[in-house]
Amino acid sequence: MLDYFFPDMKLRNISDKEKLELADADLSRFRRTIRQFKLINYLFSASRRLLHEHFFTIMEQDPQRSYTLLDVGAGGCDIAIWAASEARKRGLKLNITALDNDKRSLPIAYQATRDYPEIRIIEGNALDLSRLGPFDFVFSNHFLHHLAWDDIRIFLDGIIARTQLAFVMNDLKRSNWAYFLFTIFSGLLTHRSFHYYDGRLSIRRGFLPKELRDFLHSNFPNSGIHVVETFPARVVLLHNLATMNETSRFSQ
Repeated sequence: MLDYFFPDMKLRNISDKEKLELADADLSRFRRTIRQFKLINYLFSASRRLLHEHFFTIMEQDPQRSYTLLDVGAGGCDIAIWAASEARKRGLKLNITALDNDKRSLPIAYQATRDYPEIRIIEGNALDLSRLGPFDFVFSNHFLHHLAWDDIRIFLDGIIARTQLAFVMNDLKRSNWAYFLFTIFSGLLTHRSFHYYDGRLSIRRGFLPKELRDFLHSNFPNSGIHVVETFPARVVLLHNLATMNETSRFSQ
């Protein structure tokens, strides 16, 4: 019984599949799961705070220019919609490309963004970005944990090549307490969707900060990508090219 709430978290679980990823997943549950991400991201993802701190602060330094943002694994576009709304409130020009490889989520995204012409939705593979970019900013939320380590390397290669100002990859920290608390929350509030199963598996597929630091040291030793932890139980890859360029200029 204890293992049900506190499973072994020593290693990432990259073998099991989330139900949302299955081709034969029940479509009504699939749609409900996508729509419920809005609540889960609002409560737990820290995405809004990260966008504020690492993207909007840069945009406000030069509010007259137009900016571009790539949202990878956009799903139902709740984060893209929030970013577009926030840019409007601040008087900033922000054009967003929302990328997802699951065509089943596209009708939900199109419906949700019908009043946001600044959001462009495309179906595509995040491991092959050759037809996209460059972008000022790139963001992903709870996307990296879906990838094996080799695919993360391919993905980051593509993102680094296409980012002009900064990128933020927000993901899940593998934690027994995060697993336990999400089990309670999801069991109470995410009925008739895949979140109870998928969310708990996602945490087991998440990362320890040291794993990501070791991975970056081995594969991207001079990239300037930082690994930080943030509340609640999130681990984030940050890369700010504007700061790097300033540091390089003053060190010459």
